Amino acid sequence: MGGDGASAGDGEESALRVAGAWSGILRVPIQRWSVAELRAEASRVSGFDVQSINLISAGRNLRDADNLRDLGLHANSKLLMTRIGREQAAPVIRECEKAERLARIRAAAEAMASRSNEDFSSMGDYDLSLFNQNGEALHFKSDSDRRALVMGLILHAKARKLIEASQYREALEVLAFAEESFLLCDRSMIEHVDNLPFLQIDMVWCLFMLRDIGGLGVAKERLAEARRGLKRAHGANLERLRVLQGGFCPELAIYVRLELLEGVVAFHSGLVDAARASLEAAQQKFLKLQVPDESLVILADMGFTTKEAKRGLRVSGQDVDRAVEFVMEQRDIEKRKRAEDKQHRENLREQRRYGKTRSGKAVDLKQLNELVPLGYDKLLIAEALKQTDNNTGLAIDILTNPAHLEALQSVLSSSTTRRGVSNADVSALMQMGFSRERGKFMNEWWTLETTAALQSSGGVAQALEKLIAEGNSSNEAAVMGEGQEDEEQQEQAQEHGAAAEEDQAQVRDVEMEDEMAGNVTGDAYEEYDLEVTLEGNAIAEYLSLVEGSSSQPLRA
Repeated sequence: MGGDGASAGDGEESALRVAGAWSGILRVPIQRWSVAELRAEASRVSGFDVQSINLISAGRNLRDADNLRDLGLHANSKLLMTRIGREQAAPVIRECEKAERLARIRAAAEAMASRSNEDFSSMGDYDLSLFNQNGEALHFKSDSDRRALVMGLILHAKARKLIEASQYREALEVLAFAEESFLLCDRSMIEHVDNLPFLQIDMVWCLFMLRDIGGLGVAKERLAEARRGLKRAHGANLERLRVLQGGFCPELAIYVRLELLEGVVAFHSGLVDAARASLEAAQQKFLKLQVPDESLVILADMGFTTKEAKRGLRVSGQDVDRAVEFVMEQRDIEKRKRAEDKQHRENLREQRRYGKTRSGKAVDLKQLNELVPLGYDKLLIAEALKQTDNNTGLAIDILTNPAHLEALQSVLSSSTTRRGVSNADVSALMQMGFSRERGKFMNEWWTLETTAALQSSGGVAQALEKLIAEGNSSNEAAVMGEGQEDEEQQEQAQEHGAAAEEDQAQVRDVEMEDEMAGNVTGDAYEEYDLEVTLEGNAIAEYLSLVEGSSSQPLRA
């Protein structure tokens, strides 16, 4: 057994220092054990029932399913042990699990949003491209705006799934995370989309479903903000929305919910007339969303599914002909989308085979295909584009220069990957003047020959001999002339290498990311495809209260 401060191997035990309900040292194999095994050992040595033990590290409750090594525990780590009674254990554990799950949700959304759409190696099998209501790709003033909007959308989609499952309290917390993300976006962008108003309505809906009447009073301003936001995005009379959607109005359901909530807030504020006006407006829209069975049968006989028929009739105002038009148009859109998604997945698979450029981008397939007629192997072309950061002109220079082409082929044929070459070794050779030819070309293509030499030799000394023998060193004057620019490029190279290593070291919560990605369907109409049964019941309930001039609050 090694000392307490030693780094333990897989089979070695390390000392964990415990304080609190029980004090002492636990010697455990950190590399192999889970928290559940640690709790069992703590129960054995302390004599406490395992279900009554709660372990805390760095302010975080430890979850049984986690591995100790993944939590960052090491020799001499300190733990706090607390005890709870049997009757208290279950709710406390549930609360801890809920808090941890919320933390995982937020962390997964942050991780997914932080990746560029071109960062294919870490995006997995899903893509988070953003489009406006016309289906056009969104362009952002800054990457921080893109990340904030993506994170907000992911979290909002997750919150809506929680609302569907009637998990309103947890949904409220996730909605708060989403709102925080949306508000980080450029104001001019967020003011002309309807995502934030929808989120604000969802937050008040959760309060209503929890019968939190005190919270509903505070929600008055949220609903006012949502109303203003929808007016900017859709037009005062939804005219902008109808133009965007070809005359259809799928958002009608969200307006039912908005006006219902405005009526509820007005009623509990003692504004009976305002409550009546809002509730009656909500009721009118609710009735428009009721789908006649006869119309459903007609569309079903045409071969449409119940979901297609119901959605088509709702967004078309019960007009059967326009419903058919809508559904057929949606089928065409879905068919094109499937074809585009298939091509996109194939492109991602191809890009994964080539790897990233030195700045972390994917190889540009459009540029690659434009160079294929030159007659070179696609792998060689891809490697040339990688080395030049997708600079077509420089890639052609590499491919048409015999010496550079040979170095390129050496990189591809080497069994040692680029990650096996030390940035320090490359930097050392570059400081000696290698891989530097006078002119812009070698300033752009900065690592190919030194990397190839390192990969085919045993280290800096052998690589130095190889480069001298091949006559690839530049003269002293050229090196001195490049001066400051060389240093900056070396620093950039080291930064890129460090970033890549850091990216590799990050541990992804794949399970949660997949769950979050599954919530984002890409169906623009699904967000508005609300079943309004609950809204209809609430409208009837509050209209009855208004008519009776009763201001008694609801009871939980």
